[in-house]
Amino acid sequence: MACEECGAPLTTPAKYCSGACRQRAYRRRARDVVPASARLDTFVGRTTEQAELTRLLARNRIVTVTGPPGVGKSRLVHEVIAHRQHVLVVELADAGSVPDLLADAPAPGLLVLDGCEHVLQDCADLIAAHPSLRVLATSHKALAVPGEQEYRLKPLSQYEAKRLFSDRAAALDSDFDENTALLDVVCERLDRLPLALELAARLVRVLTLEEIVARLDDRFAVLTTGPRDAPAHQRSLHAAIERGYELLSSAEKIALHTFALSPGTVDPEMAQRLQARSLLEADFTMLESVRQFALPGVRIDPPHPRAEPEESAPSWREERLLRVAAMVAEGLTNKQIADGLHVSLRTVEADVRDLKSVLGVRSRAQIAAWTTQA
Repeated sequence: MACEECGAPLTTPAKYCSGACRQRAYRRRARDVVPASARLDTFVGRTTEQAELTRLLARNRIVTVTGPPGVGKSRLVHEVIAHRQHVLVVELADAGSVPDLLADAPAPGLLVLDGCEHVLQDCADLIAAHPSLRVLATSHKALAVPGEQEYRLKPLSQYEAKRLFSDRAAALDSDFDENTALLDVVCERLDRLPLALELAARLVRVLTLEEIVARLDDRFAVLTTGPRDAPAHQRSLHAAIERGYELLSSAEKIALHTFALSPGTVDPEMAQRLQARSLLEADFTMLESVRQFALPGVRIDPPHPRAEPEESAPSWREERLLRVAAMVAEGLTNKQIADGLHVSLRTVEADVRDLKSVLGVRSRAQIAAWTTQA
């Protein structure tokens, strides 16, 4: 295994041997002016949104497209810029930071920053350093920079949602019948979110619409069939929502879980913070997919003094942590647990650390022993 930038041997699983090599590689990729990537599937709907976003770009130097996870921000932006010239597209999904992307490179006519939510300050600093730069960004949260125009993208209309599902399903099953009332049910249950609909449509190869509807109460276990070449957060609905969830503060996480249970008990200021992060809609309602993500294992009780291991219980993530503990006891690796629970490897690693801390133990064997005694 060698560093992808300098070729130095690596002793741990990684792409680069140092932060310097990571930054050099990232800077080199970002300097290349790239066209919008060609997609083999069709772009469905969003005619009004394309026109509105095009008008905003003509009138404003900085436009940020925000919206809930899976609503199709990136796809809309790529469609809008598909025929523009002198566009620099920077995918920020895996970026640890945003260096000065334009150093020693000609400024593009339009800089597209796709997926800014985890590097908001770096993106804001970049824009401040280049006051004449025109920027189109996608993010769960606005950049909060002078001159920014936020464009909040909503879920598809019911008509567009049905068209999208039917288009993707028919590409996999030529006998797919789009004239069924169940299609309305699927679209409504999945909040008319493009990502959720596309993932569900891929299931028609093995499931009927009746079977898909029956499984939507456990949607995170079945909506996991995204394309292998898609970014990790676009391969499953859970990963898409988790990406934004991991950026919340502890207080915001508690507020999200509380809102899922009892919306009226959340402080208005905290609700506004969740709304600003696109986890609540503009009218302060919660999409069903976000609500289901926030509900499992919720514990809103204040923390109690630490108990002995045999009396300990994980916090509001109790349900998932108990499942992780049981799978550890079965001898499964973190990767196998992540695959089984349809969550990221990083989430499982954090769960195992939390279990050790809560139970007061140091090893996986001790977690397994506690499980057998529980």
